[in-house]
Amino acid sequence: MADTRSGKSTSPYTQEQQEKMVALVRENKERKELLKQVKLKAIAEEQAAKMKELEEEMEKEKKATEEEAAAEADEERKRREEKGESSGTAKEDVAMEKKINEGIANLSLGEDEEAEFYVAQDERDALANELAALEDPLERREREEEKKLEWKLRIKREKKRRRDEVNRLTAEVAKVRDCRQEVQAQADTSAKMEKVLGYLEVLSAAWMEERQANRAQEVALSAMRSGFRDFARDMVTHVGGEVKRLRDSVGKFCEGAIEGAKAIVAVEGDTRPRKEPVKLKFPDAYGGKKE
Repeated sequence: MADTRSGKSTSPYTQEQQEKMVALVRENKERKELLKQVKLKAIAEEQAAKMKELEEEMEKEKKATEEEAAAEADEERKRREEKGESSGTAKEDVAMEKKINEGIANLSLGEDEEAEFYVAQDERDALANELAALEDPLERREREEEKKLEWKLRIKREKKRRRDEVNRLTAEVAKVRDCRQEVQAQADTSAKMEKVLGYLEVLSAAWMEERQANRAQEVALSAMRSGFRDFARDMVTHVGGEVKRLRDSVGKFCEGAIEGAKAIVAVEGDTRPRKEPVKLKFPDAYGGKKE
């Protein structure tokens, strides 16, 4: 729209139409902003529901683990009271129970402590830089929530691994106590020594199995690498030998062909009869007359 010298406007729309268009543009903008806010709210509610469900599941697992540990501790204490263990044994058991309880207590860390414990600082800094680079707040929020859920799942797996480790240690402690009780029950020293030697054999076999299991993958990879190197060496040697043999064969064939061609040329040269040059005389076309 432009104003002429006479003050008249060249716009094809009237002032009322222009005001309506401006109002429509404003309404569309407000509607888009409202839809964006609604979408953000829906995403936030969905993420909150997922987080709540995950927290409830983790809380159930934590309670189940604590109840199981408490039941095992009560059962072990009753068993110890019934069998009347010595003071030294009781001190060792108390120390072991303290370690196990510390391991179980670590399972109930807060969310912030869990994030600091399981997630590396470099990864958190990388996420902060990535979020700072995003301009869209909706995309930034989605990325942040996605990363938090990923960290939560990682924490859950790590807690499960630690809980399994605690259960394994508890089972090992129970086995050691049973072995010690069986040894103490033997009145004869030789019988005790036989029991101890038997348990040492079992422990050594278990240790060897674990060692072999840990080295199995390394041995397999080493065998694969050495096998591939041997195969490559054999292939290179074989191909090199074949190339050399073919080259020698081609050289000998070429030399034989050249010598054969020379011999054939020499023989043909000796057996071919020599002919004397013949001079031909032609009659004069003009009959010997001079003009």
